[in-house]
Amino acid sequence: MYNSIQDTLIIGKKVIYLPTCHSTNDIAAEIVHAGLFEEGTVVITDSQLKGRGQRGTTWLAAPGENLTFSIILTPHFLPLSDQFLISQTVALAVSSYASQYSDDVKIKWPNDIYMKGKKICGTLIENSVQGTGIASSVIGIGVNINQTVFENQRASSIRQQTGNFFVLTEEFGKLIRFLDAFYLRLKTMSQSKIIRDQYLENLYGYNDAVRFLYKNQVVEGSVTDVLPQGRLCVKLATEEEVLEFDLKEIEWVID
Repeated sequence: MYNSIQDTLIIGKKVIYLPTCHSTNDIAAEIVHAGLFEEGTVVITDSQLKGRGQRGTTWLAAPGENLTFSIILTPHFLPLSDQFLISQTVALAVSSYASQYSDDVKIKWPNDIYMKGKKICGTLIENSVQGTGIASSVIGIGVNINQTVFENQRASSIRQQTGNFFVLTEEFGKLIRFLDAFYLRLKTMSQSKIIRDQYLENLYGYNDAVRFLYKNQVVEGSVTDVLPQGRLCVKLATEEEVLEFDLKEIEWVID
């Protein structure tokens, strides 16, 4: 059972716990549509039957072993052109949380979290647009905490990477506090450049030689920047110019 977090300012003051559900993002979206929510409301479940990832992929998590939840935010202060800041803020919050347990934590663009080269967290952000601004944002987060068996060899958990078992309710509280603190930084907007810079500093492949699958060929390259709209800038060894990519337009090759 997950309780509300009393010492945060926005996120986690109201927590809706469901033992099982199809998708916390879908439940959160229904709550938003009905208008029955406070900003920072969290929908969390022990067993998510149809978790969704980026661009139609699925997020599989063993019941009762991980954290699977969604947060409802109303970032009216953000213009549409800056909506990728939400993704950067969430990624920084989760990576900062994970960095308590390892000094080898990286953000893989746009917002996956890797620990020691293995994926421990995925995020799905769904924004609702009204006029020129963002009416609401539903942020689905799945963090592998105690799971030890995975179908995907690239996936792992904090337990697998540290050898320690974790109490999920305690980790939920810790993670929510990080998310709340980083969202408060975003709300000031004076922190936007700092958030973008910190995101780059923690980004896998930034100014480092990594490998990509591009035009059916594995090539070496490095990330040079991420544009405010979220496009990834990559300098490939086979290309003269720095190229820009949207999600799914280039693939990472991670050993």
